[in-house]
Amino acid sequence: MSVPHLIVAHPDPAAARKQQRDVRSGALLRVAHGVFVTRAEWETATTWEQHIARAAAVQLRSPGSIVSHASAVIVHRLPWIRPVPDRVTLLVPGRATAQRTRFADKVATTGRELDTVSVDGVDVTDPATTAVDVALRYDRGRALMVADAVLRRGWPEELLAGRAAARPNVRASRRLRDVLKLASPLSESAGESITHLAMHDLGLPAPVQQQAFRDQAGLIGRVDFWFPDHGVVVEFDGLVKYRDASHRSGRSAEEVVIDEKLREDRLRAVPDVRHVVRPVWRDVMPGGRLPTMLSATGLPVARGITATLPW
Repeated sequence: MSVPHLIVAHPDPAAARKQQRDVRSGALLRVAHGVFVTRAEWETATTWEQHIARAAAVQLRSPGSIVSHASAVIVHRLPWIRPVPDRVTLLVPGRATAQRTRFADKVATTGRELDTVSVDGVDVTDPATTAVDVALRYDRGRALMVADAVLRRGWPEELLAGRAAARPNVRASRRLRDVLKLASPLSESAGESITHLAMHDLGLPAPVQQQAFRDQAGLIGRVDFWFPDHGVVVEFDGLVKYRDASHRSGRSAEEVVIDEKLREDRLRAVPDVRHVVRPVWRDVMPGGRLPTMLSATGLPVARGITATLPW
């Protein structure tokens, strides 16, 4: 990542006036009170890099604060579904009420123990706390993708459960416990997490994750989800491996398509495999085709759930 460099308001009056002229001309952009970045760096940065720069800037102007919730997800480089927040979410120790400002949403912290780490100089809630915060504020899809990623990084489920139990909101904690029952370090992407949740909501039995398949030529590979009693493989296809060169291991997009086709042909030739389902994002999102796709394989999709995935 190439996070824009922060420029703090200059204490010298003449230099400060020059900065203000640069702000008016658009050469500098204000990302927090008294903190700027150059337009050139800002416009070449991704939305994630921009948010990380804003988080560092806002924290610089709020000493002792802690970046949290969706902002912490982005600072930790955990998976997230767009949009990236406009404002930075901050925990301010001792604060009893929430406050929204131009650059930040400040969250009340009364009665909370704050477990924090430093990431690239930004004080942020640790991954376990971040997962709990997300689960208590956002939808179950985002909650599960973050919890899966935190478990995948080696944070124990018992720690997340303990952090959840310490929160006073019993109803929200119950929702979090339900998410943690489904969370798994074997889900390797946000798309897999959402697919897993959607299949759960459709009443399907628990699939085997990352099942390896072999044929006479050797290892075919691991699949995202395997329903052995029905002979169904479900592979989430996020399309990033076709579009992003960093995911193609030196291959062209055309070569990746061919390799995926050959791999799928080998999978379909395995005697136990009767169906291979490859949903993409639009299929697994609410209102997508996933229920129809799975039902067509003979999987026992719950009666009455045909169009809406309630997460």
